[in-house]
Amino acid sequence: MDIASVLTFGLVLLFATVAGMLSVKLKIPPVVGLLTVGMLLGPNVLNIANPSEIDTFAEIGAILLLFMIGVEFSIAKLLATGLRTVVGGLILILVTFIVMYETAVMLGLDAITSLFIAAAFSMSSTAIIMKVLEQKGLVERQEVPILITILIIEDVFAVFMLTFFSSLKSGSYATEGILGSILVSLGVLGFGYFILNKVIQKISDVFLRYQAEDTLILFSFGLGIIMAVSASLLGLTPSIGAFLAGSIIAGLPNGKAFEDAIRPFSLLFSAFFFLSIGMLIDPFAVLATANTTLLLVGMFVITVSVATTFVFFLISSDGRSSLFAGLAMIPLGEFSLLIARESVGIAQINLVEIVSVGVLVTSMVCSFVLGRTEQIYHIIRKSLSPQSIQTLVNASKYFRRVVGAFEPDGYFHVLFIREIKDVGVDLLLLLSGAILFFFTRSHFQFNMFFAGFTFKAEIALAVIIILFSLVPLIRLLISLKRIFDALSSIFSYITPQATKTAILRNLLISLIFLGIFIAAPTIVDMLALPRVFYWLSFVFGALSVLFLWGVIRAASFSFSLKAGRPLGLFRERVKVSKRDVVVVGRKKIKHA
Repeated sequence: MDIASVLTFGLVLLFATVAGMLSVKLKIPPVVGLLTVGMLLGPNVLNIANPSEIDTFAEIGAILLLFMIGVEFSIAKLLATGLRTVVGGLILILVTFIVMYETAVMLGLDAITSLFIAAAFSMSSTAIIMKVLEQKGLVERQEVPILITILIIEDVFAVFMLTFFSSLKSGSYATEGILGSILVSLGVLGFGYFILNKVIQKISDVFLRYQAEDTLILFSFGLGIIMAVSASLLGLTPSIGAFLAGSIIAGLPNGKAFEDAIRPFSLLFSAFFFLSIGMLIDPFAVLATANTTLLLVGMFVITVSVATTFVFFLISSDGRSSLFAGLAMIPLGEFSLLIARESVGIAQINLVEIVSVGVLVTSMVCSFVLGRTEQIYHIIRKSLSPQSIQTLVNASKYFRRVVGAFEPDGYFHVLFIREIKDVGVDLLLLLSGAILFFFTRSHFQFNMFFAGFTFKAEIALAVIIILFSLVPLIRLLISLKRIFDALSSIFSYITPQATKTAILRNLLISLIFLGIFIAAPTIVDMLALPRVFYWLSFVFGALSVLFLWGVIRAASFSFSLKAGRPLGLFRERVKVSKRDVVVVGRKKIKHA
């Protein structure tokens, strides 16, 4: 490295310090100052850093930033707030992705560019959000753990999208081929991750027992470099390997010690990345695309705030908390910039500049509106009618009841575990029969004679195995029916004792879902969405079947009562909630 490069590196660090000081002085998120100072350092303004150095800084910064995010990633954190938060996070990503994709399509951009925009504008910044909350003394609010869980889900989505986009640089845009290569590469990398994780868990205690002052740091960074290089050799972006290395560190029994040792470097790494991204911004080019930038950023702010507020209300049924969450999730951040950087040379427009401006604008908007949450809440509260509020409350109750049934100790979770235990032996017998037939059929390729008939011994073997399998198969089918009945009751909110009005309502809902299922492919084509969205139609098809099955059960129950037929019910299987009432003959039995 020559003297000029060393001097450039020193100036970058010096300006990063100045940017941090200015951010504190002006009470703005540090990333705003870092991006601005980076823009001034770049070739488009002061020209202190040349393009090759910019690329190097950006690549190193991205790898180190993803490594730190991986260190802070934890499956325990993801599951701590419950399944409903995970489902809510997935809904938020889906809604934001579709809206931003359609916005890009309406701007006349091609499919690949629209895909980049939808992915980049589908996630918020953990670092910026936490910094803004910290500056305003809001980091201890009860909504923050749920926000962190949603942000973790977005991080996982972002890692997958980064992997997808890094594969586009091969020049082939065939989705099936790209997804195939991604799955193979991730499979190999995942296998290496699994092996490394097991090995490192065995030897991590040694590092703690005989560590020098810098052992943990050197070991962590060494692992990060190995995984980054491995990902690069597999055709993936090195950042993915760095993220996996960080998650290995986070998953160790003594991972907290590693995290504490690395944490002082976190600010340096993130500052390095944001500065390098800022150097790529051309302020004059930003002015030329101001209309497109403002439209995309404005649509993102509206979509993410409204969608997050709605999703959070489904989770919590609290208006103030939901609005706070919606406003807090406004900032774009590090993963959006990483995805934008992958678009260079592929997308029609310069996404790095658009997303960088988006980070600046959304960070300042978030900082501004969070201090006015109460005023905004009262304005929205007055604009909603009592009927609208009640509809939202009912939607929240339905969401929490349905998702809660699948959480640990939930109704369906308990029933499913019980059914698996009940039919475990039956499943084993059926599997053994299938394996026995598969491995012995080659020895039964001769003819047999019985009662004047000639037939293959292989057929006789199959018949014998089927006969022995009938009892466990019937028990398994009965168990599957109980599981299906439970699913139908959970989703349709209808039990066999339902009223005629409830039956007709659920029949209408079933028909609506059926219509969406049939029309879904046409809708996807009309909206020019990626073909992967065809699979969403099966969700509506499954819901249609579940609602229809609930209608059939309830109608059959009603007809049986009117005809005076005897009823055979699995009473413990019918219960869905404390309000369920099961009618047996002329008696009503309320389940506590």
